[in-house]
Amino acid sequence: MKKVLFSSIVIAFLSVNSYAEFNINDTSLGADIGTTGVGITAVKKIKGYNDKWGIRLGYHQYSKNYTTTDDNTDYDFDLDLQDFQIMADYHPWNTAFKITFGALYNGTDLSGNIKPSGTTIVVEGVSYNINQVGSVDTKVDFDNNIAPYLGIGWDTSFYKPHNSWGFTFNLGVAYTGSAKVSYTPHYGSAIDAATKAQLENDLEDARISLQNDLDDYKYLPFISIGFNYKF
Repeated sequence: MKKVLFSSIVIAFLSVNSYAEFNINDTSLGADIGTTGVGITAVKKIKGYNDKWGIRLGYHQYSKNYTTTDDNTDYDFDLDLQDFQIMADYHPWNTAFKITFGALYNGTDLSGNIKPSGTTIVVEGVSYNINQVGSVDTKVDFDNNIAPYLGIGWDTSFYKPHNSWGFTFNLGVAYTGSAKVSYTPHYGSAIDAATKAQLENDLEDARISLQNDLDDYKYLPFISIGFNYKF
């Protein structure tokens, strides 16, 4: 899926560049850092629309591992931030200021494993022996893989002549929908049917509790700052 999206972005950019007389003039390439990680961007200024429009493609990524121990339980989580962006930048006064419309592929998720550091694991206040429950996998991702985006920003290279450096700043929000929570237990060899049913009920209660906490967060704020070079 990610390879298909990346290929689509490259094809879209090449198509825009091809339409604009098969040259790289008025194209800016750059790098930035923001809330979804470190990224690269490409902007093509579109001629023939009052010179106020640009097509911007971008990719950002960041990964971080978190480990901790609490209440005799080991937590090992991987946070992966990722986005592919296809944006239209409108410069109403043909200056650095822009209004942005578009969409991004939101590949952000949190996945991990919860296991006892000793002989028991506690789920919703209930202790389970390690021979009953070896560990529990958990994952949090989003309803909307494709998220509409609206924002503002600045791109000082937009109105500069060729072969110029520029400063970029983006501030906006993407509608990602509610996060989705899932738990997958790994049962031990000594678990019986009654304990298994109890565990599944406790995990579902834990999932619903966390899901309710996350349901209010349906918008992903986005901010980035960087630089680019205009050919």
